[in-house]
Amino acid sequence: MRAMRRRHAVLALGLAAIAGGAAAQPAPRPRPPISSPAVVAPPTWWRALPMPDGRTFVTDGGMSIDAAVVKPVALPTEVLPPASGKTIAGLLDAAHTAEHGLGDLRPGTAANTFVTPDGVVLNGNYITLLRQAMAPARTRLRTRGKTDAVVVVSDGRAVAVMMPIQPAR
Repeated sequence: MRAMRRRHAVLALGLAAIAGGAAAQPAPRPRPPISSPAVVAPPTWWRALPMPDGRTFVTDGGMSIDAAVVKPVALPTEVLPPASGKTIAGLLDAAHTAEHGLGDLRPGTAANTFVTPDGVVLNGNYITLLRQAMAPARTRLRTRGKTDAVVVVSDGRAVAVMMPIQPAR
């Protein structure tokens, strides 16, 4: 009985020490969620990406776009490493199989979504942003497949990349 009490006391002291140590460390800063079409709202840019060509992109995790296009009040303080910018640059330069204008999109079956003529489902929040930030007549969407990144081109220059909404399995 005495040994059991001793084990419980040691266990209680150990848990108290762990809890005290956890309380002493600052809590990690919560990250804003990736823009969800379930909530009609503009994206929250929480990371900056230095690009190899000298531009700075901002991202919410589902879309990365040239900061000069969206003109955030302030650039995010969290900056991703240059390797992330190289990855995005690779996506911007990737081969595509189709190109569509913003006017070619049709409403998707899910709320706040749009679908390209080749069946790629896109977040309505991103499309609204593109229509507000750029001249829709000069903006093109380059697609490759239903699950591949979509590249946004304005006046012939790639300015953003966004992930499509993944099809249901």
